[in-house]
Amino acid sequence: MHERLHASLHAFAADATASLAAAVAAGEEVPFEILEGGVDGRPSLYQYQPLTANFIEAHWPALAALPTAASAQAALAGLGELRSYLDTYAAQRSASAEPALDALRCFLHRVLDGCEGEFVLVPERFEPAYRELAQATDATESDHVVLALLAGFACESPEVELAQGTLLVPLARLEVLPPDPHWRDPHGPATVLALLPPLHETGLEHVVERLCTVQTALRLYAPGVSLAPLAWIRGQRAAWRALPVPGGGAVRSGAFVAAHAEEELRAFVALVGRRRPVEGELSWALERFELGCERAEPLAGLTDHLLALRALLEPEGPRSGRLAGRVAALCALPEARTAVTERVSHAIALERAWIFGIETGAAAAALCAEVEGYLRALLRDVICGHLQAELVETADALLWEQGEPEPSGEVRVERLRPAAVGEPEPRGEVHVQRLRPPAGAPAAGYWASEDASLLDGTL
Repeated sequence: MHERLHASLHAFAADATASLAAAVAAGEEVPFEILEGGVDGRPSLYQYQPLTANFIEAHWPALAALPTAASAQAALAGLGELRSYLDTYAAQRSASAEPALDALRCFLHRVLDGCEGEFVLVPERFEPAYRELAQATDATESDHVVLALLAGFACESPEVELAQGTLLVPLARLEVLPPDPHWRDPHGPATVLALLPPLHETGLEHVVERLCTVQTALRLYAPGVSLAPLAWIRGQRAAWRALPVPGGGAVRSGAFVAAHAEEELRAFVALVGRRRPVEGELSWALERFELGCERAEPLAGLTDHLLALRALLEPEGPRSGRLAGRVAALCALPEARTAVTERVSHAIALERAWIFGIETGAAAAALCAEVEGYLRALLRDVICGHLQAELVETADALLWEQGEPEPSGEVRVERLRPAAVGEPEPRGEVHVQRLRPPAGAPAAGYWASEDASLLDGTL
């Protein structure tokens, strides 16, 4: 049944997407609205928001007449909980249409939500929409509950529903704890991520996926959030069972969500779950971001986060020296760009020093956290649609408009060599140099150091 449903819905979605793309190619325009607004105090950019839903509705009679629509509607008619699906996800309902046809229209809207007027069927749009439909229409119940300890996160309310069957509750509310020492001695604020019925014992991989999706969204929402390495499953008449989950990492800060911010959190988690990339540079950068968050050593996480930033903002390679300036253009106001450029340049030098095994000083962790924050902001803004995926072009355009030069050259960090054969190699001494700018270029953004002051905590 599920294979037939998946195949018929995919065939319809492919035909519908191709039909809408053909309409655009023939000259029809997708209506849009203009939005204005900056994020986190950063530069304000105009956004053209395509009204994809309006375009779909205008073409729905033709889409419903496609040959694949009939087979998809027949497959949906065999499901028992379509009204529950429509109540949850349909933006509008038809009083005269059959529930199966109404569900098919709702499903297409969910597939193409966020496509920005470019009608291409890709897995990261189809699969989340299909999972929503499958979960909402599956009436099989289970008395099993999955509990995962979420370190570094706390809520003001005694219970926060992130989605249907997904709750956040304070650890103190649990009367019986799993046989796990992490649950009895959490570091910093902690809460419990609970997945409630319906669950399926044969679908544990789907349970892990749900847990990881929430973890990803909360890591983008705030720093220092991670799941404990084991989640726990328990039924009303069954003992605790451990379920390994990806997670871990040092909890360096605690996030607290006030009651008035719960709706914003709920919407953010849902949006990340729907728009999380599954391929390309953005997907790779998001995976690197999470790897860095899971490192116990901040400097190890810095390497992951710089790699992610380079994948997004420095396609020319690290020798171009443009990473720091582009990060500053996207993450700082014009008057703060020079300072942010210097901080990112320092972080690049710090990474090289750590690779060489040189003592870096106590202030290194703060600089690592700054870089993580810049990467988090960029990933969050692209996934949520505040920034387009063409980050390099956007950053260079902002630099050009402000008349600021792009950093050029490279950072080089080298160990000083012994003065003569047989002398011990100096410890903690490095040579850090930004190559000189081209002739006639402004000197701003270029710096050099001949000592180890960069690494002794004076960052």
